Amino acid sequence: MKTTFRKTLLASLVVPFALGAQSASAATLVTDWGYNVNNTFTSFTDSTGDGSVSASADNKTLSWGLRPAQSSISITDVFATSGLETNGGVVAGGRFTHSNKVINASDSALTSFNLASELTLTPFAPVNAASLPPSTTVFSSFFKETPNNGDCVVGAGSNCDDIFTVGNVSILGDDLELATSFAYDGYNYTVFLKLLGLGMLGSDACAVAGAEAGCVGLLTREGFNSNFDTEFRIVASAIPVPEPGTLALLGLGLAGLGMSRKKKAAQA
Repeated sequence: MKTTFRKTLLASLVVPFALGAQSASAATLVTDWGYNVNNTFTSFTDSTGDGSVSASADNKTLSWGLRPAQSSISITDVFATSGLETNGGVVAGGRFTHSNKVINASDSALTSFNLASELTLTPFAPVNAASLPPSTTVFSSFFKETPNNGDCVVGAGSNCDDIFTVGNVSILGDDLELATSFAYDGYNYTVFLKLLGLGMLGSDACAVAGAEAGCVGLLTREGFNSNFDTEFRIVASAIPVPEPGTLALLGLGLAGLGMSRKKKAAQA
């Protein structure tokens, strides 16, 4: 009876650890991903509070100004069934466009907005699998419609450049990339997203925009359509797992502990 108990207890404790070691060794690195980036403006404010800043039906464009040629910002999406290679190069992640038009000084102008960027990844190779749950990041931004009076900030290329600043800059790393990590099938993956053209603004531009010194943002030329592309990449590293021998020893130790407790209970 005791011998049977020992064998049963040992099997019940050691076998699950052994199975865990086997499943860990069978982890598969996804080498190629499909991706879908869906962007929307989720909220916005205007300078006069009259609600004259309008959103398109799909919430991908905001427009303002009463002249026929309105100013606007828009964001485009991107979709691909494959092409995002793990530990490879960057792929396009959509385009942010500011159509900078001259508007009347009395016109209501955009002052702030939130941009929600939703990324859905789908394993493509070596095995085509179901899409992962989407990951959404919300970027808060502030905008300054500058007067065209020649009193422009340093670095302006027109009369005068408008100014965008990032409100939640703390979500960006030192290189102004956003990093998002997740675990999948034995590997840790990190996606890095970057807006090209984003950089540190001068103290005068930050002050005009109402932001703190050392702010991060963009300058856009008056009378031009300014395009800012986004790009992203993905890197991976294997999740460390104990060696099978270590797992077996742990199982034996637990088995011994269980038998010791059983023996003490019988003696009592």
